[in-house]
Amino acid sequence: MHLTDLGRLTAFSLLFVLLGHGLQLGKLIGPPRVATDLQPALDRVQDDFHRDLDSLLRVSARYATATHRRPAAATLRTLHLRTRQQFKRCAYLLEYLEPETVKRYLNGAPLPKTEPRVPEVIVVEPLGLQVLDELVFADSLDYAAVRAVADQLHHTLRQLLPYLARRPLQHRYVFEASREEAIRLFTLGVTGFDTPGSVAAMPEAATALRQLHLTYGYYSAAVRRADTATDAALLAGFRHGLARLEGASFADFDRLAFLRETINPLTELLPRAQALLGIESAADDRRLRQAVNPRAASIFSPDFLNAAYYSRLGASPYAEQRRALGERLFFDPILSEQGTLSCASCHRPELAFTDGNAKSVRRNAPTLLNSVFAERYFYDLREPFLERQVRHVVMDAHEFATDFVAINERLRNDETYVRLFSTAYADQPAYALGAWSVSDALTHYVSSLRSFDSAFDRYARGATATIDPAVRRGFNLFMGKAACGSCHFPPTFSGLVPPQYRESESEVLGVPERARWAGARLDPDPGRAASGRPQDEAYFHAYAFKTPTVRNVAVTAPYMHNGVYRTLDEVVDFYDRGGGRGIGIDLPHQTLPFDRLDLTAGERRDLIVFMEALTDYPATGSD
Repeated sequence: MHLTDLGRLTAFSLLFVLLGHGLQLGKLIGPPRVATDLQPALDRVQDDFHRDLDSLLRVSARYATATHRRPAAATLRTLHLRTRQQFKRCAYLLEYLEPETVKRYLNGAPLPKTEPRVPEVIVVEPLGLQVLDELVFADSLDYAAVRAVADQLHHTLRQLLPYLARRPLQHRYVFEASREEAIRLFTLGVTGFDTPGSVAAMPEAATALRQLHLTYGYYSAAVRRADTATDAALLAGFRHGLARLEGASFADFDRLAFLRETINPLTELLPRAQALLGIESAADDRRLRQAVNPRAASIFSPDFLNAAYYSRLGASPYAEQRRALGERLFFDPILSEQGTLSCASCHRPELAFTDGNAKSVRRNAPTLLNSVFAERYFYDLREPFLERQVRHVVMDAHEFATDFVAINERLRNDETYVRLFSTAYADQPAYALGAWSVSDALTHYVSSLRSFDSAFDRYARGATATIDPAVRRGFNLFMGKAACGSCHFPPTFSGLVPPQYRESESEVLGVPERARWAGARLDPDPGRAASGRPQDEAYFHAYAFKTPTVRNVAVTAPYMHNGVYRTLDEVVDFYDRGGGRGIGIDLPHQTLPFDRLDLTAGERRDLIVFMEALTDYPATGSD
């Protein structure tokens, strides 16, 4: 679809997105139950929000109009940055109230996607401010493309604002949107993810944080009356963050200090202030399954992500028995046709649940630590349900090469397994031993394999006071100049996208078939394009693979989907050179930027030291 054709679909598509999301906001959580003396604060937030939206509409109109006159590049860039700054003043509520609308029409990543819920390839072209950021700051201006996207941005805002004007805000929205924005600031803002062309990350982050500070200020006196310490700590967090951001350099910004001084206090204390004021929370209703724990103190807290959201496991008094049964099955070759292979054959605990081989059957065996935290599973993202992952292994002729009929028969002939299944599924005797219970037990075990207690995690969440300076430098490089954090998002350091953590990304890196820089040839594995899902047959999914975690990489060599690199130094070198295109592979739709990072030898060492500090594999286990 060309940009000039997009207007034909926008009105219907935008209305569908708005209605679909709007219907979800009010269900399950009841009306506000806070004291009426907080109403003036909410009124001021609402006034600010709508005034900022009106300003955004006006500046987007000037932006769109100017593009028709083909202004000089400097003029166009000034208009663009002004529009982005205005967007950042109202983004925290816009992103909270209409995340899908923002992602698809206002500020989504500048990469094409496919419609996820239709059994065919329907390409959704990227739109919004991130797309413009790349276009406007390109070496050569494509005025027609800039004009089409700028016009579409203004058109979307014209449709959106009347809809938002009819939706009253709630105190809950203000506090939860502010916390979500704090997480976004750290994970997407100061990393430069949001500003791929202009790299105007620091001034935009300052604007966003300043708006959060202003908004909290309307409630500050009420919080102070309830608890002086909470209010003082929140205000200090805002002050520390703004002081660091004002005039900050992208390359030199200390993101780790920003996390500890500002993001951690906001993440922990905004929900506390919300509770002190008697404001209801999404956490109050357990029927609302959420990816993120609304009360976690830090994004690096072990309980920040909710494993049950991803695994879809229901609460059960037999959960521990099912986990233990799953662990036994995991290490037992009884599941394979020849009785020679188990899950642990390719996922060994002593290697952080990998196997040390370049390939296990067809691809490198990824770690199972934190594997539950994903939208989809396998390198090609073909499976949306963790409990069905084992079916692929069972039926694959190169793996277990069997079926559940044969497995069930073998298990029923084992008295110990009959007893264990009867105990673990005592509440469901009709399904006590079968394909579902085998899959469910393994899911309980795999979802218990967590990894959030490394030396870095403990420092990041404030549990320890000191850290190796090389780790600090490496983390700041990872999240800044080296651009690793724009694909390996914290806290999983995988492709699980913040701040809502509901989407798993894949990337086209141009991985070679052999470890060589001269005369490199692309690895022939088609990746996501051969997942079997019709939507994945789009050209831009060819050679795309799920972004894996870099946690525990010190013990999970070799690396990449084909195990081509034996050392972390080789991996860093590959990225430093610009991926596949940087080493001469012709891959026009590579998503990894193919310009050199120009890392020094010391910076490479610091990056590796940081990644090694994410190791905690001996401490794995269940909660």
